Parts: sequence; structure tokens; C-alpha cells
Amino acid sequence: MKKNIVKRILYYSPASGETFYGATEYDGSLSDENILWAFHEVGKTAWVGNTLWVIRGDELVYRLAVEEFTQYTKNRFELFLDAIRRV
Repeated sequence: MKKNIVKRILYYSPASGETFYGATEYDGSLSDENILWAFHEVGKTAWVGNTLWVIRGDELVYRLAVEEFTQYTKNRFELFLDAIRRV
């Protein structure tokens, strides 16, 4: 198995304590700052210290962070063995 590192955006709501994960996967070689700067929009998000927040009016609604995940993919030989086992 080949081990791949992927990253996703994590949305955390301090008011309710809920955590949501974004659906888009990013390459593990990208830095967290590069991914967060792609989400930054003037008037919709604000940097508070080193963290990015989604704002509505004057409220800080969600804190954005980047989370790493590990995905395992099969190589060609393992796919070949699976095809043989199915026959």
C-alpha cells in the first residue's frame, strides 16, 4: 500500500462546539498557510492572530484550520492480485 498525506479544511464553531470538515482534499505538500490564504476573502474572513476566522457582521462564526489525513492506495501489483483473486 502506498501512503498518501492529504489535507482538508476544518471548520470549528466555538459557540456550539461543532466541527465540520470541508470536502475538498489538498496535496500534503502544500503548507497550511497556503491553503488558508486561498480561503481568505476581505469582508468575509479575518485573521485573528495566526488563525483565520469566518465573520458575519461583527461576530466570529467559524475558526478555519487545516487537518492532515492519511490515505492508503493500492499499487499496480496489489490491483493485479485482486483481479486474479476475483477470477
